[in-house]
Parts: sequence; structure tokens; C-alpha cells
Amino acid sequence: MSKIWNYFTLSGRIAFCKECDYKKDFPPRAPTTTLATHLKSKHPEQHKQFLDQSTEVKEKSNKEKEKQMTLKRSFEIQSSSKEDNNEVTLKQMRIDLCAQTKSAWDKDGLKTLEVNRAIMEFIAQLQDWSTAGLVVNCRIGSQLQDWL
Repeated sequence: MSKIWNYFTLSGRIAFCKECDYKKDFPPRAPTTTLATHLKSKHPEQHKQFLDQSTEVKEKSNKEKEKQMTLKRSFEIQSSSKEDNNEVTLKQMRIDLCAQTKSAWDKDGLKTLEVNRAIMEFIAQLQDWSTAGLVVNCRIGSQLQDWL
């Protein structure tokens, strides 16, 4: 809600100035610019206070926006601290290092190998050991490992 209402009272569709007899037709969702203009021209001290209050609200809002980081940005940036003055700086990983880094989900990555093994065990459990035989299942598992 606008800080302008500290200086005006709304009764129905009419806004009354608290400092003088000024009244203005004020339909719902109308901008408060005319009320601020009245303060500026007729009550400069109150207008200055209004501007100060509005600036404080905007600064608080901007500070809150600066504090919020998106999830994407938090994954893209690494934070490191300087030892000499304990400042925290944000830096982005170099592209050549990023290209060399192996992910857990790379072809030979740890997670990929674990999932491959789990899939092979799942498929092996679906086979009837007495009819298919252990050798056939071992070959299937070996082939699956090569394909994956």
C-alpha cells in the first residue's frame, strides 16, 4: 500500500487531505499521482516526508531482491573467500576446466556404472536360471555392459 495514505483519508470514492480541505474523486485502482502532486504543491514538508518514506520502502525491496539468488545461479557460481580480509567473492568456473571435469553421469562416471550394474541385475533376476543357464545370463550381462 502506498505511503500517500498517511496524508489522505479515503471515504468511498473521495480522498480527503488530512492537512487541508482538499478533496479528490478517487475511483478504485486509480493512480495516486494526483494526490502526490497536491502534497508537492500545497504541503512541501509532508511531500518531503512522503518521498523519504517511499525511498525507504524501495530500498528495502531492492535489498531483498539482491539477497535472493536463483537456483540456477547458485549452481553456476562457486564461492571462495579471501584469507586476508574475509570477503566472499563469487567467480565462475573456467570453460576449459569445466570441459575437462567428469560428471558422475559421464560414460565412465561412478553413477553411470552403478546404474548399469543395477539394470543388469534387474534383467538377470527376470530370467529363469534353471532354463536359461548361468553362462547365457553372464553373456547377456557382459553384452549389456558393453552396450551401455
